[in-house]
Amino acid sequence: MRNYRLMINKLRTQLHIVPLVFLLAVALTGCGKKVPPSQRETEVKLENQAGTWSNDFDILLPKVSDEPTGGNEYLSFDAAYADDGYICVRYLGDAEKAKLQLFKDTSITYTYNIPPDEDTIIPLSLGSGLYSITIYENIQSNEYAMIYAQDLDVSLKDELSPFLYPNQYVNFSDKSDTTVLARQLTDGCSNELDAVAKVYDYMIKNITYDYDKAENVQPGYLPDVDEILSIKTGICFDYSAVMTSMLRSVGIPTRMEIGYSGDAYHAWLSVYVKDIGWINDIIQFDGDVWTLMDPTFDANADGNTSLIGSGKKTEYTMMYNY
Repeated sequence: MRNYRLMINKLRTQLHIVPLVFLLAVALTGCGKKVPPSQRETEVKLENQAGTWSNDFDILLPKVSDEPTGGNEYLSFDAAYADDGYICVRYLGDAEKAKLQLFKDTSITYTYNIPPDEDTIIPLSLGSGLYSITIYENIQSNEYAMIYAQDLDVSLKDELSPFLYPNQYVNFSDKSDTTVLARQLTDGCSNELDAVAKVYDYMIKNITYDYDKAENVQPGYLPDVDEILSIKTGICFDYSAVMTSMLRSVGIPTRMEIGYSGDAYHAWLSVYVKDIGWINDIIQFDGDVWTLMDPTFDANADGNTSLIGSGKKTEYTMMYNY
């Protein structure tokens, strides 16, 4: 045990983070009855948008500055690109586990696992404003000691940026299989919703729900989006991360959102369409209403290609977005 722990003994706190992370794991596992995905194409219509969109998009990739803006002997903290919607943290200590918590204004607290000796991209998904960020390292069991804290005043250059960059939960690159596939699927699409439908259709036809994984997923699980494409099965978190990665890689701002679906936790997506704005929890417009966007529920729906929820957005209550 290092000497500094004695110096900051007063700052030790019993952070019950493990139950919080487990809650998140549960949120991303529970879905409905497994049935074969539908083979019918999803139709989308977006008036006055034909021919105005292209998937020729230069993927936004996070940068790490040569000299971090903050930190100490236990971690590197880089907020040089906070105005692009992310920070980078590298834990340099010798504990097995470290965690970062952040909140803005009266928001719920977001918790991230920080692996040792690895640049971890944390999204500033709550928009511009004053963030309170605290980093802890594990002492024993569920006991953590604070090793760094900073208030960060963020002014985003573009409020959509956090939902175009990859991050710890939505991890892709310009060379990812998800990126290559997204370009192929959306080639020739005339608008954003056409592209969303192509990606959506691929997911519900090719990715099956992994019930065994859902029963045994561990706290802190993070999807490997290319692996999910390869094995063609996954849990709700995997569905959402893969689809979000694909859409962001072709320039469509996409939020991966986590919260309640009735009494159960779940994950879903919202997309941003130019001249329309955010389309929350929905991807399809039938001329009157938008229908809910939830690739996992649709893949498990009883032969029904229309998205589960029938536009009843009150069924979903968001807690987190990434």
